Amino acid sequence: MSEHEHDVLRRAMARNERIVAADLSAFSFDDETPDCAQFEDCTAVATRFVGAELPASQWARSRFQLCEFANVNLAGARFDNCHFFDADGAKGCVFRFCDLRGAVFRNCDLMLATFNACELWDVTFSDCRLSGAAFEKPAFAFRSPRPPKSKKAVRQAGSFERCRLDNAVMRESDLSSLRLLDCDLSGAELQSTSLVNASLRGSNLSNAALRLADLSGADLRGADLSGFDLQDIQSYSGLQISASQQHHLLRSIGVDVFADDD
Repeated sequence: MSEHEHDVLRRAMARNERIVAADLSAFSFDDETPDCAQFEDCTAVATRFVGAELPASQWARSRFQLCEFANVNLAGARFDNCHFFDADGAKGCVFRFCDLRGAVFRNCDLMLATFNACELWDVTFSDCRLSGAAFEKPAFAFRSPRPPKSKKAVRQAGSFERCRLDNAVMRESDLSSLRLLDCDLSGAELQSTSLVNASLRGSNLSNAALRLADLSGADLRGADLSGFDLQDIQSYSGLQISASQQHHLLRSIGVDVFADDD
């Protein structure tokens, strides 16, 4: 991108114009980028977004290939029908130390993406492909100070709806109160994960690795529990299941259930 093209694009953004079909691979995003910037059908290849300020930005049908987002403010951003996966190299994009609080991803391809130490309070993923995605030290928790001598209030939020999370890596993470509704979590790595009060209604947990996971108060009604073994679970006090699931779960701990008239 020439210096002239760079200036033209920056002026268009300053006027809050929608940026359409632009190649952003060599564009320099910085803290002067206006809030609520709008991008449509744009492309970025092998681009490092470092320290960029893009809160409440809107992205539609844009493609990011081999891109890295580091220390980027994407709070409240919205991505619709965007692609973050390079099919030729079979690599996903990387998000490191990004602010994704309140961000929305709809119908996006985030296969093999990495989210490392990102703020994910109130994030929404719906109808997204996150197969093989890795969530390393995710911060889904929101902590607000209370008056002195009291503990901090910890609230959890965020939701995944109808997403493909098969073989995703979320082990040793705090996913308490997270909503994972009608998602495919088959083969997902959830070892030593806190799923306290999480909702996984209607999700596919077949062959998910759940050793030492805490499912206290979790809602598994309607979930596919093939290969699920209660003996692997650290805690399941208050676990909610459907009546049709009780036979499978009890059998996993060596209890056979018969009808009353048998």
